[in-house]
Amino acid sequence: MNVQVIQVPYDSGNSSLRMGRGVEHFVDYGLSQILQADGHQVSVESIESQTKFRAEIQTQFELYRLLAERVSAARQENKFPLILSGNCSATLGAVAGINKKRLGLIWLDAHGDFNTPETTTSGFLDGMGLAIAAGLCWKPLALSIPNFSPIEGENILHIGGRDFDFQERKLFEQAGVSVVNETAVRQTNVREALEQVIQQLSFKTKEAHLHVDLDVLDPKETPSNEYAPEGGLSVEQVLEVIDLIKEKLNLTSASIASYDPECDPERKTLNAGFKLMRSILKIH
Repeated sequence: MNVQVIQVPYDSGNSSLRMGRGVEHFVDYGLSQILQADGHQVSVESIESQTKFRAEIQTQFELYRLLAERVSAARQENKFPLILSGNCSATLGAVAGINKKRLGLIWLDAHGDFNTPETTTSGFLDGMGLAIAAGLCWKPLALSIPNFSPIEGENILHIGGRDFDFQERKLFEQAGVSVVNETAVRQTNVREALEQVIQQLSFKTKEAHLHVDLDVLDPKETPSNEYAPEGGLSVEQVLEVIDLIKEKLNLTSASIASYDPECDPERKTLNAGFKLMRSILKIH
């Protein structure tokens, strides 16, 4: 497979933000060589803000616009876009760059990321990323991303969550998003918890973007960042999730987000990330 790795730092005016550094960590520790050993052709590029004045919202949407252009170009060159991002909302640029009207979106994350400016108590833009993708908020800015169009709630599947706000739960229900939380997976198994809902998604669309926030993993085994709540899925369970998704759907692209190397001194999460990326790109 021809793979285009696109690095998108979390850049809100402070280039030293820790999860932004995680973006380059995978490449610095041999991502290209690992994927090449699996038989892939790999090229790597990084997207950076071009403006002098930087602020969270302005700069983030600038990066999403640039990412959409690069994803679109990669697709035209028959390359699979693999996005490494400091934050989850970069997925907006990824799905826009795919430019499919009925694209599915599968979101693995400890958090809901489904707040809006009216429901958030933190004011954290990244906590609204999936809601923006669904067309619930920041609509004019979202439409400034080339080829962006909201993804219907019924085409969105959230997996592995364990830290939702009350308002997020209500919004998920109202929008028609399918949610399979961490407890549902742990109480049964990956296939029993997810096969039917992924099959239902495949009836609506044959293609999907896969987003993985590494805090979906259990921080006791694989610490991803300081915001990861207790609990979470094992690496093996997430690998099973990826395999099951690929049984039912074609992946157009994927994003891996929110890795802070300072939380991972033994490089357990680094190695887990490599395993997940290899599984995503594996040709069955």
